[in-house]
Amino acid sequence: MRTTGNHGKSPARARRRGLLVAFSGVDGSGKSTQVALLEERFQKINVGVLRIRSRWRPVLSLPLLMIMRRLGYARVHRAGGVYIVETRLPSRGGLTSLWCVLTQVENIVKTGVKLVFPLLLGRTVICDRYALDMLVDGMAGLHDAPGHTRLGFQLLHLLPKPNFAFFMDIDPEVAFKRKPDLPGLEDYVERLRLYRDLSSSWGVTIVNARVSADTIHRKVWKTIAPSLVPSELVASPEGTVGPIACTQVRQENING
Repeated sequence: MRTTGNHGKSPARARRRGLLVAFSGVDGSGKSTQVALLEERFQKINVGVLRIRSRWRPVLSLPLLMIMRRLGYARVHRAGGVYIVETRLPSRGGLTSLWCVLTQVENIVKTGVKLVFPLLLGRTVICDRYALDMLVDGMAGLHDAPGHTRLGFQLLHLLPKPNFAFFMDIDPEVAFKRKPDLPGLEDYVERLRLYRDLSSSWGVTIVNARVSADTIHRKVWKTIAPSLVPSELVASPEGTVGPIACTQVRQENING
């Protein structure tokens, strides 16, 4: 399993900052279920968890969005409080760059404010959607292809790097049937392709989300557990992962 974080250091030293875990994927992929299961697991070992859900909403970019809509450069789809903006902007140009920068600054400020201080205080933070989701949503809205990352999207590297990040890989038809928040099936196909193409370069583990939620959770927990200090493992009902609790995690993908 590929994981991010301070490998090669002792858990105590690596945990000076709080633990940050991120789950990414399209709506209907089961990521919120995994967030809830992981939160419950941490509570069983008396580790307090801050749960954050990162969703973009226009604030700084709202005036520009209104202008773009009037000019026919943007179409907005809203479902369940989610804003999906599809632009009809040229791939290159000042307006496109401005839109990209403004939306990602909004993402960084909104999410960063919520998690930076808790992490500095040593809290465990679980994010339901994170930088990879912001990148995929932005690229899909601009119809960008993987390979070239705009300056606005590169700003997402300013967000704290997760210790562990997981992308819930699901079939688009299943996700669309579970939660049809995006306009059509083709939107799920496009986003899932971007997630798969970008996950490795962003240090995100690809998880086979076609198996049961409990199976996924067990594998996720076995990946995270070695980063916990011994005192946090005492209350674990399964003894966590036994003798490998304080060793470096072997890198591999979860394939179910």
